[in-house]
Amino acid sequence: MRRLILYFVCLLACAPTAWGHAALVAASPAPAAVLQRAPSAIVLTFSEPVGVTALRLFGPDGQQLVTGPVMDHNQEVRISLPGGHAAPGTYLLSWRVTSADGHPVGGTLDYSVGHPSALGSVSQSASPGSLKLAIWLARWLGYLCLFAALGAALFRLIQPLDRQAWVRPAIALGFVLLPVNLGLQGLDMRGASWPALAESATWAQALSSTYASTLGLQALALLAALVALGTARSAILKAAAVAGLGCLGLALTVSGHAGTAPPQWLSRPAVVLHVMMAVVWVGMLVPLARALSRGRVRAAAPAGRVSAAAEPMPLAAFSRWIVPAVALLVLSGLTLARLQLDGPGDLWRTAYGRVLLAKLTLVGLLLCLAAYNRWGLTRAALAGEPAARRRLRAAIRLEVVLAVLILSVVALWRFTPPPRTADMADMAGMARMTAPQPVELADERLRARVTSLADGWHIQLFKPDGAPFEAQGVTLSLSHAAGGIEPLSRAASRQADGSWLAAIPPLSAQASWQITVTVLVDDFDEITLQTAPPVVQERNGS
Repeated sequence: MRRLILYFVCLLACAPTAWGHAALVAASPAPAAVLQRAPSAIVLTFSEPVGVTALRLFGPDGQQLVTGPVMDHNQEVRISLPGGHAAPGTYLLSWRVTSADGHPVGGTLDYSVGHPSALGSVSQSASPGSLKLAIWLARWLGYLCLFAALGAALFRLIQPLDRQAWVRPAIALGFVLLPVNLGLQGLDMRGASWPALAESATWAQALSSTYASTLGLQALALLAALVALGTARSAILKAAAVAGLGCLGLALTVSGHAGTAPPQWLSRPAVVLHVMMAVVWVGMLVPLARALSRGRVRAAAPAGRVSAAAEPMPLAAFSRWIVPAVALLVLSGLTLARLQLDGPGDLWRTAYGRVLLAKLTLVGLLLCLAAYNRWGLTRAALAGEPAARRRLRAAIRLEVVLAVLILSVVALWRFTPPPRTADMADMAGMARMTAPQPVELADERLRARVTSLADGWHIQLFKPDGAPFEAQGVTLSLSHAAGGIEPLSRAASRQADGSWLAAIPPLSAQASWQITVTVLVDDFDEITLQTAPPVVQERNGS
């Protein structure tokens, strides 16, 4: 065990940093380019091979234009432009691709023909807010079902006569959620709204992604759990429980931030180990609490089948190997965090880091409670003290609550790229702007005045008392989620008067655009100012 821990520590110290999502590294035309004549094609170059899921080209009047054939080869995407796209003004190409980890990422390229013009009014569709909520909820519920199913299957290894009938509804729900998650993946990849669920292209797009393989392995894990819970044969029980645990571990290496992070010889085994040990620990808490509540029931078993005679006390068996399991869980988790973070500052400076920080806080509470259970209550409970058993049952139930919260936080990582892909702008903190007028944004540390003028977006920063606010950098991001335009981000340059200028064309008065202003205070501190996003009304004819 000591050698294994030392091995993981060495890997943690030597591991190189990782890339999580594909990032746009070059474009032709270049962002904000002003061309004398319309291009015949647009070429996007990414940091890794990608698959195109959505492309929308908008002309100076805000209308969507038809593009020619799209060719993607390795890291390069080439979009042909037919004739007729030569009207003077600013064009926007909103792109959405799927990176190696299976997650869709997007952005917007702007270029102008002849001269820049205001960004035109774009027709609205359904808001993506409900889709994001559905994705998070479906994944969270899916994790709960998988952990419950496999935890119950593993618990039968130490209490074979208990068929764990309570978990069967969770397994059924897990199977139902598989196509739900597949459909939501297709919508997200296409950047489409709810009616697109009825389109075959949505499902074809989802089936072509690596996430479809993840769902397939999750289906095998649920099936293995079902077999383990239904069999009376000891050999089949052991094989099915272990196979299901392995399938779930492998499922999260096929897609997702962690499993696709290089070096994959380290990240993928770390993901498998982390998931397996998490199921061994938190997945078995509910069966353990149930066993403590009702006591152990023995019955005779036919020859060749699981026997109660050799059945150990569940609490005694659980307490014997839970310490090394938790140690491996922590070591593998630290390894994965090392692969995704540049430094400790990313924990509070990035959305990914803040999710990780929330998870670490909950895991820390869970570890403290588990330590109290293991070394403060278990021995007395095994000795038969009723008070100790009652306290242990209550503490385990609290562990279950913390585990459920941890899985809900883990599901948020679907929307937070790792810090290494900072050019994929953080979608949180968007402020509404429906006309090119000054907008005041503020929090307890900073006030910003954002003004859209002919030469770009001027950003003035002030302290709450009105004094100038010094910053290392400012980034402006414009998006139009309702119209299907991904974030258009531009780093602002500092002007002689102390303000900042982002060279993005102004907005038209009719457009319901959104903006994000991100202020880099120093290497460890970043401020995002925001107001409520616009309310999008669906047009359903009613």
